[in-house]
Amino acid sequence: MPEGYELIAGTRTEDIHQYYKLSKVSIVVNSHCIKLIIHIPLKSADHSFTLYKIIILSERISSDRFVQYAIDYPYLSIQVSQHGYIPFTERDYSKCVTSTITVYPLDSPIFNTQRLTCAASLIFQSPNRQQLCKKNVLFHYQQSTMIQHRNTWIYHFITPRQLTLRCPGNEASPPRTQVLVNAGLLFNASACHVSTEDLHIYPTLRGSMQAELITPHIFLPDKVPIISQHESHQLQELTTPTLQALDSLQSHLAAPLHSIDVDSLLHMHQTSRKSQTEIR
Repeated sequence: MPEGYELIAGTRTEDIHQYYKLSKVSIVVNSHCIKLIIHIPLKSADHSFTLYKIIILSERISSDRFVQYAIDYPYLSIQVSQHGYIPFTERDYSKCVTSTITVYPLDSPIFNTQRLTCAASLIFQSPNRQQLCKKNVLFHYQQSTMIQHRNTWIYHFITPRQLTLRCPGNEASPPRTQVLVNAGLLFNASACHVSTEDLHIYPTLRGSMQAELITPHIFLPDKVPIISQHESHQLQELTTPTLQALDSLQSHLAAPLHSIDVDSLLHMHQTSRKSQTEIR
């Protein structure tokens, strides 16, 4: 094995099954023998990354107005040494071989942390992240969000929602209820039936041979402001005529550009000159 490299999933017996998905096998045949070529990915310290999927949530700034980051890339892969990162598009992510370990062909540049995108500035908590990130203002936004990642649910409720949990093994006890608002994490609830006034999540065992009766718990993160106090006051002072003017400007900018090919342009010019000659 090359110096400085090791098997990507290690050598423990319980992890050997991962190589069935991560490895590639080729067969070369001639009249004398059959050769089996196995391509097993290796890793080094410089080629080890942690992959993050970025989920965009909104923040309320007034009764009917919300603000939300406009992220440039939906995935971010950060070097374990924290010295570099790779921004991923959905197309980049489709190249990955996903298992407990994700393998990506390193055909993208690794950016230094001195050159940050919006998403990277948020992950690294850069002091100038407010200037790097574009933000969108939403009006009358009411969408609830619940996204599952393995055994964890990410929730975001604009208005207070009563969450009801019914878990296996506790049929004799009343369901657990809690009022939630804003964003948070719900752990160990994949085997439970979860419901609010406007959504239901049904229990899954996800391939387990038996259920593990782990008590679900909820994590409420600290609220990190998306906009500065100065920006918040300015957005709250926007009036209806100003918003209508902005909508009109946006519609003009979003309109497709008109183009005329050269032949048509010359034909129009010749026709115009002929018309002018006849009028004279």
